[in-house]
This record gives sequence, C-alpha cells and structure tokens, in this order.
Amino acid sequence: MKPWALLGVVILSAPIPLRCAVAEPTLSIGGLLFGDVYAVPSHHQEQGDGSAGLVLRRGYLTFNTDLSKNWFGRFRFELNQSGQFETYSFKTSVKDLFVGRKLGRQSLLLGLSPTPTFDLIESAWAFRYLARTPLDLQGVASRDNGIAIKGPINASGTFSYRAMLGLEADFGNETDDGRRWMGALNWKPSEHWTIDLYTDHETLSGPRDRTTWQIFAAYQSDSLSWGTQYSRQDRGEDPPLELASAFAHGRVGQKTRLVGRIDRLLEPSPKGNDIAYLPYDPSARATTLIGGVEFQATPHIFITPNTVVTYYDRNKEGLRPKTDVYVRLTLFIDFE
Repeated sequence: MKPWALLGVVILSAPIPLRCAVAEPTLSIGGLLFGDVYAVPSHHQEQGDGSAGLVLRRGYLTFNTDLSKNWFGRFRFELNQSGQFETYSFKTSVKDLFVGRKLGRQSLLLGLSPTPTFDLIESAWAFRYLARTPLDLQGVASRDNGIAIKGPINASGTFSYRAMLGLEADFGNETDDGRRWMGALNWKPSEHWTIDLYTDHETLSGPRDRTTWQIFAAYQSDSLSWGTQYSRQDRGEDPPLELASAFAHGRVGQKTRLVGRIDRLLEPSPKGNDIAYLPYDPSARATTLIGGVEFQATPHIFITPNTVVTYYDRNKEGLRPKTDVYVRLTLFIDFE
C-alpha cells in the first residue's frame, strides 16, 4: 500500500463494526495520525539549527477482531516519515500482530504486542502524539514478539500483574535482539490512584545484558491527572540509562486542556542523536520541558500548539551543548 493511500484510509476510518458470515465474530477498523508544522530556532545539531518543515510522525491503521467470546486479535499497520530534520521519506511497518485468549479474568497474548514497560505510563500520560514516554523516547522498545499475560491478583482487582517473555524474533516493530523477561505489579488503592513497579532483564551477546527497574505513581481524574516515574537501565559495558520524569494535564474548559512534562536525564542519553524527531546530545545530562495547550476542534480532531525545550549540563570537556528548542503546531486525528 502506498503511503498516501494508507494516510487517506486512516483519516477517513472511523471504527466500523463489520459482521462476518458467522454470527459471533466481529471486526472493527480504526486509525489515527499525528504530525507537526515545526520550527527549530536553536539546536545542538548543525542540520537541526534553524530548520523548519511539516512532518507526519505517525499513522496507524488498526484491525481489531473478536473471534468468539474468549478469542480476540489485532493487526496494526504503521506509517511514518523519517525522524531526520527536513527529510520526508516514508516508511511502513507492522506495529501489532497478535491473537489473544481470555482465561477467566486473565488475558493471554501471543505475537507482536505492547510490552508492559510503559503501557500503563503511556495511558496515564495520554499525550503520546506530543512526545513518547521517557523510556520509549530513549530507545527502550515498546513492542516485542513473544508471550504476554496479565490480570488481577485479588478478588477486588486492586492488585494486578503484567508479564511478558520477549523472544529473539525480528519482525515488525520488534527492536530488541535478545530474550527479554518483563514483569510488573500494580496497586490501585482507590479509583484515582495507581502505583506500578516494573522490572525486566534482557540477555544480549557479550557483556551487554540489560536490567531495568522502574517505579511509577499517578493520580487520574476527568479534570486533572499527574504522574511521576523513576527508571534505570543497567546495560553491561554499554552506558547506563537513568531518568526521572513528571507530568500533569488538566481541563481548563470543555474542549481545552493544558499539558506539561519535565524529563531529567541523570545520565547522558545512550541513543542520543539517533532518536527520531527529538534527538539528544549524547555527551551531557539533560532536562527536557514540554508544554502545550490542546484544543478539541471536533470529537476526533485535536490541534495543539506546543514547545519542547532541552537544556544540557556541562559535559566532561566542560562544554555545554546548545539548547534544543522546538516550536510546533501539532495535529492529532483519532478514530481508534
């Protein structure tokens, strides 16, 4: 499928329930896309400094199916443009491809599916179209091929778990190259509060095994939500990844929300200049500020003027990289 053909389908696709010949199975089709008109008045990279343009950062075309009372599945196709400045080539990939089975109150997934690393954080953050969650932004994979299971632990559901075994399979949006064990425990003491503990271990060739620890706490309501996290990933002989982050967003009108986030890199970004759309100088610790005002134009269209600023500490040479400043007008179309 050509990129612009997929783009048209995503724009026009509201969720459409389709009945198959068999009475029970159902299929729904949905999609979303988001992109920016942007200007970069200041940047640590020469090619970014002073750049401007229009970029489609993400488009999804999603097929969800309920095969029976207990069986379900998803196929999601992804479209995006290059994350390099003023480079507009398209690429496509498979984002999700899994089949699931409900086992009482538990759910089992097989295939390419979201990892438990920051699925909960992304839901609470709720502004994926402005920026990926901190670990996602720094290159920790959001998808893996393997086996996942989740569900409540106690009768009331205040305690729950998520677990996944990522296999060494290179397919779709799979970006890991080792076997990865992932697990999370979640506690919801009340309707609005949640505390989440996460860890994983990935086996890689050479002395490069990676172990991640993370704690996340959040408050969510219709009018105000906020969250905070601390994450650390030890990476063997590779540089470590350590960060802290906090966000808040709330309604200031029926169709208007304010949003803000601060990320603090406690170690220089291991992925650095290879990060799409928001690259980091890899030589220094950094603080990123994200702020915007979301306007809901229609039930499915959101327009958000926003700014992203990254300040750097002095590096080992005593130099401070140039501050990154992005001024963006972001369009988000959601029919998921």
